[in-house]
Amino acid sequence: MKVLFVAHSGELSGGANRTLLTLMAGLREQYGVSPGILIPGENTPLEQRCKALGIPVYTGRYHSCCTVFRREPKDALRLAKLLVAPLLDRREAGWLNKALPEDFDLIYTNERMTCVGAYLAKLRGKPHVWHVRSFSKENRTWFPPCWIRRMNRLSSRVIVISQALYDVFSRHIPPEKLRLVYNGVEPERYLLPERKPHPGFRLLLAGRITPAKGQEDALRALDILVRRYGADASLSIAGEAPEYDGPKYLRRLQTLAARLKLNSRVRFLGQVEDLGPVRAKTDVELVCSWQEAFGRTTVEAMLAGLPVVGSDAGGTKEIILGGETGLLYPPGDCAALAERLNRLRCQPEEAAQMGRAGKERALQCFTAKEMVSRVMEVLHEFR
Repeated sequence: MKVLFVAHSGELSGGANRTLLTLMAGLREQYGVSPGILIPGENTPLEQRCKALGIPVYTGRYHSCCTVFRREPKDALRLAKLLVAPLLDRREAGWLNKALPEDFDLIYTNERMTCVGAYLAKLRGKPHVWHVRSFSKENRTWFPPCWIRRMNRLSSRVIVISQALYDVFSRHIPPEKLRLVYNGVEPERYLLPERKPHPGFRLLLAGRITPAKGQEDALRALDILVRRYGADASLSIAGEAPEYDGPKYLRRLQTLAARLKLNSRVRFLGQVEDLGPVRAKTDVELVCSWQEAFGRTTVEAMLAGLPVVGSDAGGTKEIILGGETGLLYPPGDCAALAERLNRLRCQPEEAAQMGRAGKERALQCFTAKEMVSRVMEVLHEFR
């Protein structure tokens, strides 16, 4: 089977494209699928990685069908672009139909943000699979509900990565088209051979520097942990600050840390390719997202043997078993987050047991091999 995967961006900082790479490589190695990939733009990090893996790369000019309104004059332009994007992508699909090889058996769009793959599949009369990896309004982004219905019309199958997403999409897409496949990662990349001794109580939050990831909540919880509970605690924040609102939000976080007099306790690490050395000297990892669709970093932390404290929302509460593999707290409740962290600080044996249980759960449920197998079951439906 030859499959054309359609990426929504050329970046590798988020989990969607990193998981796509894992999926393409796994389908090729485990099942003999021949992947090709369509990427918006040229000379991107994703293009370079795909070429290194020997995956054929094609490029095009297509657009995002999702935006964030920020209550500023530019919102009018964002709305106009959002409405025009599908029309431009339909035209781009016509050009790609002539330019791309004709022997693809199926077209597979990664993420909801672009519809060019769906239009291309319709032009060619090929099956189209849409793999959705994110929420929209739940994270204050805008993706019109009518486009979910369009997704239904233009797709043979729609894959979602958590039950929380399934519940949203099942309002618009019939169950015979909808499939639930949890994300998976390669365990060998995240297992830690040993923990490193270190002073104090160290926390880590990894993910893009955007409001939806909840870094501000983590800072406020750290302040409570230090002042109310007297903890010798520190926080490392790892992740890229994307152009659309990251730099502004990063400055806001830095200002907040200074105002709370936490500068000596907070490190902004930027984008870190390998978090293994950081996790080896971390006690607890945080997932403070408002509504994570799945949470790849949650699984990575569990494989590293870390207890995870995460918001009781979205896919996070499906990964973390509260009280067994980590702790959950009400989203946005910084005092509750600080209380959960102090519990693990004061009960290191319980924290260690949660870390061991989380590692076992990740190995059982969230591996790349399991994800690839489940996706292949969907692809087999078209043979």
